[in-house]
This record gives sequence, C-alpha cells and structure tokens, in this order.
Amino acid sequence: MLASKLERRSWFFAAGFLLWVSLDFGYRFFVSKNYDYAGFAAEISYAKYLEGVLIYLLVLFFSPNLLKVPSDYFVAFLVFGLICPLLVFYGLANQEREHLYIVLFGFFIVNFVRKGRIVKLFVLREGYWLAVSGVLLLTFLISLWFFVSGGVRYFNLDLTQVYEFRRGAGEIINTGVMAYLNVWLYKVLGPSLLAIALWKGRFFLAVLVLFLHLYWFGVSAHKAVLFYPFLVVFLWFWFRRSRALFIIPIAMSALVISTLMLAIFVGFDFPASLFIRRAFFVIANNVFDYYEFFSANEHVYWSNSVLSRFIEYPYDLNPADTIGRYRGTDSHVNNSFLSTGFMHAGIWGVVFYGVLAGLLFRLIDSFGAYGVPVWVAVAILIVPSRSLLLSADLPTALLTHGIGVGVLILFLLRRTRSERVGLK
Repeated sequence: MLASKLERRSWFFAAGFLLWVSLDFGYRFFVSKNYDYAGFAAEISYAKYLEGVLIYLLVLFFSPNLLKVPSDYFVAFLVFGLICPLLVFYGLANQEREHLYIVLFGFFIVNFVRKGRIVKLFVLREGYWLAVSGVLLLTFLISLWFFVSGGVRYFNLDLTQVYEFRRGAGEIINTGVMAYLNVWLYKVLGPSLLAIALWKGRFFLAVLVLFLHLYWFGVSAHKAVLFYPFLVVFLWFWFRRSRALFIIPIAMSALVISTLMLAIFVGFDFPASLFIRRAFFVIANNVFDYYEFFSANEHVYWSNSVLSRFIEYPYDLNPADTIGRYRGTDSHVNNSFLSTGFMHAGIWGVVFYGVLAGLLFRLIDSFGAYGVPVWVAVAILIVPSRSLLLSADLPTALLTHGIGVGVLILFLLRRTRSERVGLK
C-alpha cells in the first residue's frame, strides 16, 4: 500500500522541489559565500529565477516518475543531476539564456527518441553463462594484475591520504591496455558482478565483491571505487519493492541538506564542497563555460577523436584543458554529452548526440523484454551512465568509461522464453 502511494506523481513533484530548495540554499549559503572567486558569485536575476522554476515544472511534467524501463532512471537522473542544478544556477548566477535553452532542447530530444518499439535482437544461446563467466574471469585477472604488477605496495585505506598514493599506484597499474581494463573493472565489471549476485541470491559472492571494491580502492586510491557498490545495493533494495523514482531527488536532497548543515553548524566544509559544489554546481558552471567558449570559437567536429585523421584539430590543448585555460584555472574541465555535442558541431551536434543517446537508451530498454530485470540493467550501467550524462563525451563514455561493455553484458544476459522457464 505504501509503495503504491509513493509511486504517485505528486510525490515525484514534491521530491523534485525539495531538491530545488535544498540546492538553492546550498548555493546561497555555502557555494557562493566560499567559492565566488571560482565563478560562483551570487548575481541573482529574479526574472531568470522565476523562469527557471516554470521550466522545471515543465521538465518534471514530461519526466518519468516510475521505473518501467531502464532509461526512465537515466532520464530522471539527468533531470535531477544536471537540469535542476543548471536551472538553479541559471537564476542565482544570472547565466546566458540561449545556452540554457540549447541544453534543454537536447534533453527533450533524448526523452522523445528513447520512446518507441523495442529493438528486436537475436538471443545468443548460452549467452548468460558466457556473460557471467567472462565477468568473473576478467575480474579475477585484473585483480590479480594489481598484485603481480606491484601496485599493492601502495595499498591504503585512509581517505585523507589518497592523493599521496594515487600517482605512484597509477604509474604501475595503469600501463597500456590495463588503463582501460582497470576503469572497466571499477565501473562495469564489479557493479555487474554484484548486481548478478544479488539478482540470483548469491549473497556470499555479493559480499566478496564488496571486499574486492575495498581492495581496488586501496590500490587505486580512487575514492569513487569505494562507493560504487553501494549504488548497486541501493538499487537492489529499493526497486525490487517500488518503482518510484522520487527516491532519486530524495537521496540527493538528503546529501545536500546534511552536508550543508555540517558546514554551517559544525564548520566541516569538505562534504558540502564535495556533494553540493562539485557534484552539482561545478557541472552546471562547466556547461555554461563550454557553451560560452564554443559560441565564440571554432567547433571541434570530432577532430580530437574519431575524425582526427581527416580534420585538423584547432587547439593546442585537448578540449577539457582548453576550457580550463579559458577559465584561467588550468584545470581539466569535463562535461556532459549535451555540452560536448555543442563543442563538436554547435546546435546540430546537440541534435546528433541527443538522437544517438535516445537510441542507445531504447536499445538498453529492449533488454528488459528478454528476462533481465529493469533494476539489473540500471545497476550494470549506473556508473558509466553517470559519466555520459554529466562528465564525458559520448564516444569516450561508450569506450573508455565502459557503457559499451555494459551494453554487451546486458546483451549476453538475455535468455529465450524457454531458457527463462523456472528461472527468476
């Protein structure tokens, strides 16, 4: 009964506005007060603020409030992880209207194109066992590499010391092709193995994967590796009981409110800097910087990647470093596919990427029709999809960050109707 009530759209709207209010307070009372020198000044335009609220209402109206297919989660995460902070930042920092509307245009293209008939693909016989055995084998071999390469001598579990160990460990374990395989291990293989273990009730294996993530974190010194499995456990716990996507803005609001209170009342700023400034408003600021720069300078037209042999790249630094230099910080500024699409080909690049992302989401949705639970599909792609939605170019997200690997795993996990008889 409670689960059905939580699935009402009214809860979705209420949770969405709780996130808006919490981000508003977070920006006014923490981000702008402590980081105004870094582009986070409080230059409130009340007209744009009201405009942002009205747009947010429209976005929430067209957004999925229930997890029926995997892309419902990805679109909801895009709404609350990017669109909401972008709209808050738009009004509170008086950002450019044209840039905002191009991003919104791209979002609506994604949401429109993802809907439609499922993609019918053949089911590979014994594909399920091939997927499971392949994930297990790769997980074992890459984990073994951490040991035989000597990376374990940098093993450290102190979160405050990670930057002292990361460079040394990276020089050893991230050599050649292992640099890619290691990322796939953290972002796809580990979460996939954990999701499959929870799906099939293999709880000993699930606990083992949790300890493996601890081991990988200790060697790699990347803090995010430690938290990835908790996202999978959260998905497993919640979406087996309810389809309500309001849990996304509720969880985000809880992080924002709790870290803001720590900063204001305890004077402990680090969590607020991490979860309010960096996770939300740095990304929003990056979006406007990308659009500002590439509105006035040459587009890239994929000359930094797939078309590098045919088109001369116009800058002496890669795009992320080019934006960092333009900003005057010399930082490495990554951003969402909705920004890199504009970087490549202006508004037509946003249209192109919006269509491609929508078709990719439709393909992922198709796997649920062949016996893969929706939450499992989301869990396998939850980490690499975040890179696509918030911080990576589309080809980079597909290859380097592991979306392509995750999609392959989902393709193999599917089973025919006869194979699914008697299986849960």
